[in-house]
Amino acid sequence: MMDDHDHPELDFDPLDDTKTWPEQDFPPKPVGRMVLDRMPENFFAENEQISFGTGVLVDGLDFSDDKMLVGRTFSYSDTQRYRVGPNYLQLPVNQAKNASVRTNQRDGLMTYHVDGGGENPIVNYEPSITGGLREAQYPTHDEQGPEIRGRLTRKRIPRTNDYQQAGQRYLLMEQWERDDLVKNFVTLLSQCPGPSRSAWSGTSCWSRTTSA
Repeated sequence: MMDDHDHPELDFDPLDDTKTWPEQDFPPKPVGRMVLDRMPENFFAENEQISFGTGVLVDGLDFSDDKMLVGRTFSYSDTQRYRVGPNYLQLPVNQAKNASVRTNQRDGLMTYHVDGGGENPIVNYEPSITGGLREAQYPTHDEQGPEIRGRLTRKRIPRTNDYQQAGQRYLLMEQWERDDLVKNFVTLLSQCPGPSRSAWSGTSCWSRTTSA
């Protein structure tokens, strides 16, 4: 687990989502391999219905204290249930290939099997006198995990350093990339009205600028 106080030698908060971790200080570590060796035969089935989610973890991984990650962990699975359907994990493109996955989802749109099955596949809850599911043995003790003490507040991140990484990124660009960046800024900002226009006009211009 990592919190905001780790790595005090850095000039930015390591959990600040607006910053990147310099690879020269934090070399990437390979955690897996993805091989793309063919085009999809059915683009919709094999691409559009892919349902990624940060809450779908394999044993041995855990979450950091990144607030953006915590929010996505709660929301992504609900998003996929709404976008694809409640049984999205039964689709071949989302199925675990070498593991038994039991979502306890019962029926609903596009279902074609009851995952888990067992002696009594009709029962997808526990406890039940007719058999069915049994809660798995959790591999750790109940007291495992971080101990959190303090007040829940909203305040400015102490180590901001908002401009250094942006400047370093600009200096790493090729000259034509810098020219394109400046041109885009000038083109978009030149559409904004002057101070004499209404506040609503300024808001509309800002919306166009940020969405471009």
